[in-house]
Amino acid sequence: MTIDMVVCHCNLIREKDIRAAARRGCPDAETAYRSLGCQFQCGGCEDHADALVLSERAQLLAPRDVAAA
Repeated sequence: MTIDMVVCHCNLIREKDIRAAARRGCPDAETAYRSLGCQFQCGGCEDHADALVLSERAQLLAPRDVAAA
């Protein structure tokens, strides 16, 4: 079971939405929020959202461990 955590209560943005925005190329949380038609309100989620974007982007850019055939 996957927990889909609400990251931003002001805009009701979930973790999956921020991660998806990062996979679409958003380089930071502010851009991710804009891509979702939102902007930061209280700012309480900004650090967490930035960390999610960085984490997702790092996974996308990490070299794949491909077994030699």
